[in-house]
Amino acid sequence: MLRSSGDRLILPAVLLACISCLQPGIDPVFLTLLSSVHGLAPDFHGWIVTATQSGMAIGSLLTWRWGTRIPRDAFALAAGFAAVAALATPHTAPFMVLLTVRALYGGAMGMLYTQAMSNAALNRPHGAYGAVFLCQLMLSTGIAIGLPAISTVAGPTMALSALAAAPLGALLLVAFSTRSTAPPQHSPKPGAAQVHENTTLRAWASASATLLFICSTMMIWTFSGALAVKAGISETVIGQAVALGSLAGAATAFLVMRERSVVPPPLTGVLAGLALLSPIAATSTGNAEMFIVAIVLLNIGSTAIIVRTSGLASAASQDSLFRRFVACTHALGMIMGPLTGSLATGLFGDVGLLVAAVMAIAAACLMLLFAEAHSLRMRLWTKPREALQQP
Repeated sequence: MLRSSGDRLILPAVLLACISCLQPGIDPVFLTLLSSVHGLAPDFHGWIVTATQSGMAIGSLLTWRWGTRIPRDAFALAAGFAAVAALATPHTAPFMVLLTVRALYGGAMGMLYTQAMSNAALNRPHGAYGAVFLCQLMLSTGIAIGLPAISTVAGPTMALSALAAAPLGALLLVAFSTRSTAPPQHSPKPGAAQVHENTTLRAWASASATLLFICSTMMIWTFSGALAVKAGISETVIGQAVALGSLAGAATAFLVMRERSVVPPPLTGVLAGLALLSPIAATSTGNAEMFIVAIVLLNIGSTAIIVRTSGLASAASQDSLFRRFVACTHALGMIMGPLTGSLATGLFGDVGLLVAAVMAIAAACLMLLFAEAHSLRMRLWTKPREALQQP
């Protein structure tokens, strides 16, 4: 994969990262189709997503620690495994076997996403994450509209089988992009060690906020379909909501691609947190129009805050290992969210889901506030030193 120079986006890596993280964007439609094929109760949706994201987290962690040592052919093999798992999903009835298949799919995609996203964020971290979200949400829009149509014409089994096109596309990108999965080692810029030392706390706080916001997003996103079904909202409306939400998220991703933020990150976190909670309120009314609006708000808030915090964390460190960790937080958050949501819902019902989401959002906002305070303190501390060093 040819690497761009200067501050241009690394488009092949962006496309590969987009395909590798596609699954969470279509989960509400995917899970409803899965229930149609296997007769799976909505209460088990969280465990399906947990299995997929557990695999993705493991694959992501492996790539984070040993990404530079993994042979290039291993990434092509991972894409091939993901395609086989996707094709096996509609034909695997035993629940435990289905969980294993989805975990294998997630593990393969986690490997691809972490390496591709690390490469994409090399030059312009905010722009790279914004571009990946933009592409992913636009693709999700088409799939959310297309899958129900395929299901109506050819049945839900064929609709699920069609999702194998995503890992096959990833396989083509890996096969024809030799540098996307094996980035060259870069020597640190002058003074990089000092920059890394001064920004470590800010970087880790921003990465922690990213993890928590993704966790809260997935906590609500995973159960939005089940909550809607319980409220009497049809699958068609759910598909329309996901499609419109993806369009709104894509527009948001385009707007937040700039490297400098307009709204302070802590304020963005608060506004985004309120948007994330809106589907819980909307499904309690059973109103289809309110549910669509709530899913749109969730996509706007989630996209804005995840792109912003991911970019802040990546830009705050010169360490390529840490840059892969920032991509890794996406996979970790996507497993923590469904798992936490499943446990909270199982123990305390829908109220437990709300409380868990609020706590995660509040903690994420505190991390952003700490990161902003640390950045301000460092600026105030370095200015007098620079003034003293001037002749």
